[in-house]
Amino acid sequence: MKKAEKESKEINSNKKLGTPLKKIFVGILSLFILYLSLKYKIIIAIILIPVLILILIIIIWLYIYKKRNKERNQKAGYNEEWNDLYGEKISNISYAKDNKIKNTFKVNCENYIEIIGNLNDGRDYLKNERNYYNLFIPYISLKRKDKFNGIILFIHGGAWLIGEKENVEYLCIRYAKYGYITAEMSYTLLLEKYKEYSIFRILDEVTACIESIKEQLITKGFDGSKLELGIGGYSSGAHIALLYGYSIKNIPLPLKFLIDFVGPVSLEPDYWFKPKDKESILEDIEPKDIEKAFKENKLIGTNDFEGVYAVLMNGFLGKRFTDEQMKDMIDEKNKTIKKDNKKYIQLLNIVKFSFPTTFVNSKSVPTLCQYGGNDSIIGVVHYSALKKLSEKYGNKLKLVYMKNAEHDLISYDNENGLTAMKEMHYQILEFAKTYFTSQ
Repeated sequence: MKKAEKESKEINSNKKLGTPLKKIFVGILSLFILYLSLKYKIIIAIILIPVLILILIIIIWLYIYKKRNKERNQKAGYNEEWNDLYGEKISNISYAKDNKIKNTFKVNCENYIEIIGNLNDGRDYLKNERNYYNLFIPYISLKRKDKFNGIILFIHGGAWLIGEKENVEYLCIRYAKYGYITAEMSYTLLLEKYKEYSIFRILDEVTACIESIKEQLITKGFDGSKLELGIGGYSSGAHIALLYGYSIKNIPLPLKFLIDFVGPVSLEPDYWFKPKDKESILEDIEPKDIEKAFKENKLIGTNDFEGVYAVLMNGFLGKRFTDEQMKDMIDEKNKTIKKDNKKYIQLLNIVKFSFPTTFVNSKSVPTLCQYGGNDSIIGVVHYSALKKLSEKYGNKLKLVYMKNAEHDLISYDNENGLTAMKEMHYQILEFAKTYFTSQ
């Protein structure tokens, strides 16, 4: 309570223009103008006065802007900081063992998929500069190892092409402050070397990261048999979290739940739609509402060229199809995929093993989702697809709908946005409290 009152006083004092810093600046400015007036002709001082006043206005404006931006970020929850009072932060831990990442998508391994065959020619992967993670261990977990054994691993977004582990650090810090062990990982991007760097390598990297986290915590005195795991991600990171949680066999720690911030669940063009205009933003996004929106023409495609999805699908697989084969799949004139093309059918039959929707079943772990109604990148159709599957199999799926939010999930300038952001935060805590059995 005292901390909250202190922060409130600081914010209020920052809003006032008469802070000591500004008073000192005005005093110095006045003395400087007086000095110029005495030493030089008065005309020089008169010319300089507006310039100096303009500089002062700019400084004050930047100061106010910075403070207001800080306040907005405080509301949104993006400004958490970590210090030694909360616990330990161990940075840049390599999760590659003996400088390699074990390949579990090869013959005689648990995740081998026959239609795909040996990935990376059946070899393990060599460590690269992105195979690192940061680990946050709160003191309350260290002091009460028998009670606080829940770990939440967060995975960054960036369309599988860009991004850093620190992009989700605010989430790690936020939930570490509540006593949960948290971690953030980087993974190999799909920007180049497609043949080696497929989506399946990333899944093996997640496994390697979890194994390393477990080892780190055991060295800290935690009982490895009591550690439990939740995995969350944003955008492409959410896709990785969902795909991993639904499909991977022999996860190193018991997986209790998944957190999905605007995650894509398929690369098929039929999933990629956005509201036609602001008036078309839906009040609710249950499957029946999505179907009605399609009938009323409230949803339109998010991309004018479906070939983008085909190219990305090919990248997911390690670029199995040549450029010429990809051209055969695409109707350049109509900007669409030739869905009856034999090569495209073959591509889809293989790449479906990188879609979370392929693996949802009655044993899928509870999943908490957040989607934005005005998202023009990962539209609400993705949630609707997950919902249909959860209804079919009876697994736990919870939605926090942010009606006016776009893909960045920032719409706290309206009541729905603030309410939804707070609700998502409390739901994450509720999931952790409910599904981590050692809490």
